[in-house]
Amino acid sequence: MKKLSIIIPIYNEEKTIIQCLNEVINVCEDKLRNILDIDYEIIISNDWSTDKSIMYIENFFKNKNTNFLIINNGINKWKWYAVKQWIKKSEGDFIIIQDADLEYDPNDYINLIEKLLNENLDFVYGSRIRWLFKYKNSYSTLSFLIWWILVSFIASILSFKVITDEPTCYKLFTKKLKKYLIHLEENGFEWEPAITMLLLRNKFKYDEYPIHYRARKPEEGKKIKRKDWIKAIFTLFKWRFKNI
Repeated sequence: MKKLSIIIPIYNEEKTIIQCLNEVINVCEDKLRNILDIDYEIIISNDWSTDKSIMYIENFFKNKNTNFLIINNGINKWKWYAVKQWIKKSEGDFIIIQDADLEYDPNDYINLIEKLLNENLDFVYGSRIRWLFKYKNSYSTLSFLIWWILVSFIASILSFKVITDEPTCYKLFTKKLKKYLIHLEENGFEWEPAITMLLLRNKFKYDEYPIHYRARKPEEGKKIKRKDWIKAIFTLFKWRFKNI
């Protein structure tokens, strides 16, 4: 039986982590196993949280028959530094990133995996902006939406591919891409445009599929800032022309 590795980075997510875990497990038990005959594992990386997130998680898993792993980072580091470490630990045939803030709906796993399998793709992005109003998706602020579209547009121009949502969290990869995912030097949000450009330059097969999205507002803890968007644009150009 094939397996999906679900990597959940957390940093002070005590308000949402248990609901997130419940949603992930319910989808995996009810749909992933029954519809696609795919098993799953959950890898949680605690990026030096100072709240009660880990206590809640440990209590949650006490009575659960679920394959899970908790990794505690010794110090607070960038999200994608940690993600690369967790990918090394993954055992799945597929890898997906799941934020703990309830912006994304785990029910979309099924469509993304089916898309990847049916079209024999190497990686699939869940697009929040493709057919934006199909799922009545929201966005944090107008400024966020503009940067989001701009970064995706530049990624499309540089890669000669249609990329409507480059910074999406829902990036589904096959395990053969692991060596590319873990060896990039980028550790912040710029890891995402770097891996996008690197994989496309290496001619891996890519497509996207529309997903559900409920955006957090800045006051709810949305972490991405204007400087991150600017770094993302520079990173796209860097990896478009970098000698690989």
